[in-house]
Order: sequence, then C-alpha cells, then structure tokens
Amino acid sequence: MHRAFCPMSQTAAAPHSEDFRVAAEPEIEAWLRQLLQQQTTLQLSTPGGQSVGSRIWNIDPERHALSLEAQGSAQILQALIDSPEVMAVAYLDQIRLEFQLAPLVLVKSPTMDTLRAPWPQQLYRFQRREAFRVEPLGSPRALLQHPDHPDMALQLRVLDLSATGLALLLAPGLPRPQIGQALSSVQVELERDKHFVCDLRIQHVYETDAGLRLGCAFVRLPQGADRTLQLYIDQTQKRQRLLRKS
Repeated sequence: MHRAFCPMSQTAAAPHSEDFRVAAEPEIEAWLRQLLQQQTTLQLSTPGGQSVGSRIWNIDPERHALSLEAQGSAQILQALIDSPEVMAVAYLDQIRLEFQLAPLVLVKSPTMDTLRAPWPQQLYRFQRREAFRVEPLGSPRALLQHPDHPDMALQLRVLDLSATGLALLLAPGLPRPQIGQALSSVQVELERDKHFVCDLRIQHVYETDAGLRLGCAFVRLPQGADRTLQLYIDQTQKRQRLLRKS
C-alpha cells in the first residue's frame, strides 16, 4: 500500500510550531528567491530514506522550473531521479520550509551538473519555537556513521534533547563535521525500551573542554517516535523534580 510522503509538521515539528500552507505563486517565488540569494542548503529526501544536501542554482519563472546543484554520489542522484516523491527541507533563521520537488531530471553540463524540477505547487512554512530541553539522567546515546567517513562508526553521548532536536558530544580528535550536514539513519537509544531511528541535521557546532557539542535538529522522525520522545522528556522532568525535593 502506498503511503503519502507527509510534511514533517505532522511529526517532529507539530507540537512546537505554527504551520502555514503557501499556495500563491508570488509567495512561492519569493521564498524560492530567498533560498537562492542566501544559498541556503536544501536537504533532499526520498520516502526510501536516501538524502543529500543541495542548493538552488537557478530559478526560471517563465517555465516555472528551478535548477539545483547535483551533489552526492551517482547512486543517490539516481535514487532521487527515480523517486516519484522528493521532499526538500530548508532553514531560514527560525523558519523551516518544506516542499515537494518531483520529478527531478539530471542535466549534464561541462561546468556543473544540475537537477531540474518544476516549481512546487505549494510549500509549508513552519515557525519554530524554543522547545523545552532536558538533560538526561541516564546515559542515552546515538549510534551513527560519521558524515564524512562512512566507515567510521560513532557512539555519541546525548547531552540534552527536546521535541525538536538534541545535542551530541563528539570526542576530541575525531573529524569535525560541518554545520548543515545531514546525519542519516541515526539510532537514538534513550532507554532500553525507548529507542528509534531518525535523520538529523547539524545546526550548531561548539567547542567544549570535553569535545565538540553538536546541536542537531530532527529532520525526519518515524511514526510513533515523537510520542516516545515526549514520554521520555515528561518522565525525565518528573524524575528531576523528585530529585530536587529529596
């Protein structure tokens, strides 16, 4: 049975955001031009889990089309081209934009290969609010591959988390990831019976005495993970209140 590739507002962003559906062409063009002018990274994802970062290279208002940088391996690009649904996610300050880009066509050029797509018929604009963050009482961790070194398996400590993201600790001496990079198929283990797999995007990187603090936003949460996450946050808050009273 085919499942629709739904906007992320229904999972990670829903409890802590105001969402707006934009369908007017002038507004859509204005948002696309802002993404182009600021050279904002777009995270392109398929329902099958393939994802890659890209940027808008050109906008063609007459043909209602846009071109994006064709980044990533040939395998990932082919997966994007073959997919009937491709979700684009971008961040402009505290605004999160989501829209569908499909079908994609690879256009080869001596200077730069691009992915050409029709304009989205609509986009979703989410105003992100600060979500309550908790510091875990146990030892939750995230299991993943380094984004620049796929053969490097990492087990990173979760420093804090909220309904919209989490902070991870990268030990000193390991390769430094870049802001905007995607972390795919991250296994988040909160407790023995509370775990899920998701995609993250690195929003901030800070140096600390213990290593690099990676502030990450949830890009895609599987069904039920938002409930698991909120339950863990609520339980952690209750435990912290009990500890303060004792």
